[in-house]
Amino acid sequence: MVTYARAQDSTYVTVKDDPRLGDRNDIKIAQRTMFMRLRKSADKLTEGMDRLTEAEEVCTKMLAQLRGVEGKEADSLRRTTTKMQDEIKSIREVISGKTSERQGLARNPFEVTVMSQAQQAQQSIASKMVAPGKQEETMVANAEKAIDGVVQRINTFFDGKWKDYRTLVEATKVNLFKDYKPIQ
Repeated sequence: MVTYARAQDSTYVTVKDDPRLGDRNDIKIAQRTMFMRLRKSADKLTEGMDRLTEAEEVCTKMLAQLRGVEGKEADSLRRTTTKMQDEIKSIREVISGKTSERQGLARNPFEVTVMSQAQQAQQSIASKMVAPGKQEETMVANAEKAIDGVVQRINTFFDGKWKDYRTLVEATKVNLFKDYKPIQ
C-alpha cells in the first residue's frame, strides 16, 4: 500500500522465478526441509544458551550481595560462585570459541566450534541452487551431533553442579546486616 497526502493505492504483486532457470520448487522445498531440521537443533542450543545466561546473572547477583560480607560461609560461597562462572564460561567456549582480549573482531578461523559447524551447514545449504546432497547431509548431521553434545553438557551441568550450588546457596545463612548500637 502506498499513501501520499490523502491519496492511497494498493495492488498485489506476484514474484516469479527467473524462467531461464526452470522449475526450482523441488530444490527450494528440499533446502527448506534441511533448514528446518537444522533449526530444531539450533532452537535447543538457543534455549541452553539462555539458561546459561540466566545462571550467569544469578552468579553475578550473588557476588554483588556478598561484596563486603566477611566470614567462612561467605568466602566459601564466593569461591563456589566463581567456580560456577568458570564452568559456564567453559561451556560457552565450546559453543562459540574462546574470547579474545584483543580489540576488534578476533576469532580463530580454524577453531571448530558448535556455532561454526551450524553456520557452515546453513551456508552450504543456501549457497547452491541444487537440492542438498550428501555433503550438506553430513554437515547438518555433524552440526546436530555437536549441538546435542553441548546441550547434554548443559543439562548435566544444571542437573549436577548447578543443583548442588543452588542447595548450598539456599542453605547458607549469610548475614547481610550489621548490628548497630545507638549513636551517643
